[in-house]
Amino acid sequence: MIENALANGATQHFNIAAQSLNNALMRFAADANLELIFNSDMVRGCNAKSLVGNMTPAQALTQLLQDCGVTYRFVDEHTVTLERLSAADVTLKTAQDDKNRDGKNKAPGNNAKPVSAVAPVTLQIMTVTGEEGDDSTSYQVVNSITATKTDTPIKEIPQSIQVIPRALMNDQQNITVSEMLSNVSGVVPRNVLYTPVIEGTLIRGFRAEQTTDGFNQYYNPGDRESIVNIDKIEVLKGSNAILYSGGSGSPVGGMVNVLSKLPKLNAFGEAGIKIGSYDFYQPYFDWNQPLSDTVLFRVTGEYTNSQSHVDVIETERFNINPALTLTNNDTTTLTLQGKVSRWQQPDYQGLPATGTIAGDFRIRPKTFIDPVGIADSYSHADGVWGSLDHKINKIWSVNVKARYAESEFDQKVQSLFGADGFVADVPLLAPSTWTLANAELYQQQREYSLFGNALAKFTIGATENTFLLGADYSELDDDGFINGDFGALGLGVATVDLTAPAFSADYSEPTPGINNTFVKNTTYGSYVQMQSTFYKRFHQLLSLRLGAVEIDYKSSTGINSKTAQLQPLPRVGGVFDVTDDIAVFASYSEGMRGQPFVNFIDTPLPELSKHLETGIKFDFSSQLTGQLAVYQIDRSHVAVPTGFGSIAAGQQRSRGFEADAIWQPSDAVGVLANYAYTQARFTDNLAGVPVGNSIAMVPENSGRLWANYRFQQGALKGLSVGFGVYLRSEAFVSNNNVFKTDGYHTFDAAIAYETKHFKLATTVKNLTGEDYFQPYNYFAGRVAPAGGPAAYVNISLKY
Repeated sequence: MIENALANGATQHFNIAAQSLNNALMRFAADANLELIFNSDMVRGCNAKSLVGNMTPAQALTQLLQDCGVTYRFVDEHTVTLERLSAADVTLKTAQDDKNRDGKNKAPGNNAKPVSAVAPVTLQIMTVTGEEGDDSTSYQVVNSITATKTDTPIKEIPQSIQVIPRALMNDQQNITVSEMLSNVSGVVPRNVLYTPVIEGTLIRGFRAEQTTDGFNQYYNPGDRESIVNIDKIEVLKGSNAILYSGGSGSPVGGMVNVLSKLPKLNAFGEAGIKIGSYDFYQPYFDWNQPLSDTVLFRVTGEYTNSQSHVDVIETERFNINPALTLTNNDTTTLTLQGKVSRWQQPDYQGLPATGTIAGDFRIRPKTFIDPVGIADSYSHADGVWGSLDHKINKIWSVNVKARYAESEFDQKVQSLFGADGFVADVPLLAPSTWTLANAELYQQQREYSLFGNALAKFTIGATENTFLLGADYSELDDDGFINGDFGALGLGVATVDLTAPAFSADYSEPTPGINNTFVKNTTYGSYVQMQSTFYKRFHQLLSLRLGAVEIDYKSSTGINSKTAQLQPLPRVGGVFDVTDDIAVFASYSEGMRGQPFVNFIDTPLPELSKHLETGIKFDFSSQLTGQLAVYQIDRSHVAVPTGFGSIAAGQQRSRGFEADAIWQPSDAVGVLANYAYTQARFTDNLAGVPVGNSIAMVPENSGRLWANYRFQQGALKGLSVGFGVYLRSEAFVSNNNVFKTDGYHTFDAAIAYETKHFKLATTVKNLTGEDYFQPYNYFAGRVAPAGGPAAYVNISLKY
């Protein structure tokens, strides 16, 4: 008998938090590597108690289904179906349970009515789990792998973690990664108009890192805004990502980890196109085809071409992402991934603050500052990486990951120059005239990274423990140049009056373009981490990284500086479950990262940060989940300008309060809400601004609300509607706090109709046509205008 063989077979460790039975079954299927088939209505309204311990899959499933009137039947060794118990079955099971409680028969999992004898039933609506697919409609994510490099319930991790699942992306019909990040409190995404030459996302007021499957993206070049290959995004806040290195080192402000779509066992595919405002069109595909039970293949791709709400700009970008998984479906899995990514567009430098949000004259918001016909800037990124997972025994497993990547970008601009230099927020000549200079930035990067860790899960007395031991090494070579041309007389190649712009001088490359700065970042370290749960109530996390950042900086001007810093980076925290629904947490952590894109005239020390956080996590019947948190981050060795370069000496501090919540009382309703109060300040005057000045681009208040309703029955089944609002208070344009953009709000709405094989969806961004400017951070100043209402239609076919 198949079920008896599995019931008496090898045990494994399960750690499934109390939640809705539907979600618990999905987690069970993934952990047990089983395909689980059931009607979602069958378990609606049922909740599963926490399941922790070593047991067979049959024993685990028996406990999950306890008291819900449902049993199971193994179709084969890898497939299980759920079936309703009849009234007679329930009576028999109750009697047998009473016997068990009386001590007459205590063999676990062997007293229930033989499941193979239950008559098969016809299921009308089938939900297949075992791998949480792209078609999941749940906004709630119970576990995170990014925070600890172990699959851990978020409620048991003492730090802020927010996850953006694929279901939310699909309902909102997001177009870009930056748009998706507005769903997380305290995050300021990079403006999508900016050339991909630096990762500019801010978290809690400070620069964040973006990673792909745990690998640092450094400048994050190429088609960074594409969402076609994203399974979900996990966001860590503050310096709590000490298990990660590569590129710059361990983050000091936060980390955005983009988790890729991976091959799955069942064949499926989707091909579609998005079309919309500003001549936007974006064909895409997602093809998953297992070659056998042990060889799985998936490839995604996307091409985008679009005009803009700004004159002249036309963006062209594409990416293709193949992935191959080799597995024995038991102990060993090898996944190989690749990415080819391209982006090109005329470089957009924003608009001066004077003439947009200040001054006695006005610049047309759609103005593109550059001579018509200037060559496109471009940004490319290519990489291959792999991950090997192997289970040694019931306790130990290992993971090894490696990547090789190359990237380059070439940014060409005829830049404004004003009374405040290249910041250019103030005209050089009153009332509205700036001078122009030809400039070019070129960089190329080569990266090698290798990570490895060993994981052990075990119990000692009343404690459940997960022990992690790992190490990593990464080399990144970054060579390039930045050149400028102010004309033969040094007074600029031309002048421009931005009230009636006319560009009299064509762009020309300022020099032949020979690499003259050479930076080699080497990051490495080892770490140890212990997660322990005591009496199922207190969850402890202790991590220590011995991390190193080596920066070798050379330039043709004669600067040759080299630094190496080895430093212990601790992380310690705990979560106490006050009730089954509410937990309190506190944590302390540190971070250290190199400083890319900085021309140092002194020893290029890495940035350091210290992060303290406390708050409340809640999960009410797996319907209302989220957290409240207060925090403080102290940042030191910040690069500050002096003369013709920078030194690593600045001090900054960020404090704030954040709230994130998801309410999903049923499969039909999904609501997301967040709010952040962020106070990011300079705590010294080394940057040339007074102590207490606000850090540029960071609004003190921001929030997001999104609600979606999915019709479940009748003629409207398959139809969904959603509506959202994003709010953001005023923010300073530059660190000198002279100019400030106004606060604003935008509305968005979506409607979609979807069947098993077809999807038609439309969305409108900035529904009411709000007119506002955002800080842009081009040469540490300037602003960018918002686009008007924009509508998009998505049509796809699936199998």
